[in-house]
Amino acid sequence: MKAFWDYLFKEWFRQVGEALLVAFLVTTFVFTTVGVVGQSMYPTLRNGERVLVPKWETWLVRLGFMEWRRGEIAILKPPEGTPFSTARFPVLGFSFRAFFIKRIVAVPGDEVYVDRGVVYVNGKPLAETHITDRITPWPDSFPGVCYEGGRLTRIVTQQGDFPVDLLPAYLRPLKEMLLPPSQETLARSALGEVCEVGRIKLKPGYYFVMGDNRTLGGSEDSRTFGPVPVERIAGRASFVWWPLVVREEGGFRLNLRALAIPPAYRLE
Repeated sequence: MKAFWDYLFKEWFRQVGEALLVAFLVTTFVFTTVGVVGQSMYPTLRNGERVLVPKWETWLVRLGFMEWRRGEIAILKPPEGTPFSTARFPVLGFSFRAFFIKRIVAVPGDEVYVDRGVVYVNGKPLAETHITDRITPWPDSFPGVCYEGGRLTRIVTQQGDFPVDLLPAYLRPLKEMLLPPSQETLARSALGEVCEVGRIKLKPGYYFVMGDNRTLGGSEDSRTFGPVPVERIAGRASFVWWPLVVREEGGFRLNLRALAIPPAYRLE
């Protein structure tokens, strides 16, 4: 019996354990892959594609040796309580908070807002031709802010209209990052409620993320749940590796491609 258990340990348990340990170390510190679910990053990424995520970059960011850059595609967990952020595990049926895949459009210290479908960063409109050449963005604006009697009364997001006294927890950091309104707006608010597009100044450690699919309802992102803290970002999508080949009109094409930062986000 002892010989049987020795054999079982040496030939099975140890080998399986070593394989699992190596897999854990690789996916934690070297790289992992993530599947794209949904169309929120269309036309850049399509449903069912898989991307490579270099995990060493995540550790370099956490240790303070590098920062995520404007224009990179981030794998992230939305803040707790975000609408529609939970998924159901197949077969077993239990719920879990899913990872989102979005593009970083503004980094700590940036001023950012969206006006009629155009993203403004540090006062400059982003020429996001990698999106607008393929789809027409919905002309929404963010953040909507309302003032009355010189006081902020409401914040309007993709998901609804929130009185500031009843803001969900995931939107409270957004309130703290709103820039003060102009004196003209405050003066007009003395006569009644005034609503306009606000401005956000990102605090250290916070990023503004958006999906590339800017059609109506195309992406739930920072326009829904506000800026994202750096600890919520699990990595950067660097390369599409699956499927290897896709079928298109007229034949097949190789689908392997690097996910470079579009020129629109290189503001310096």
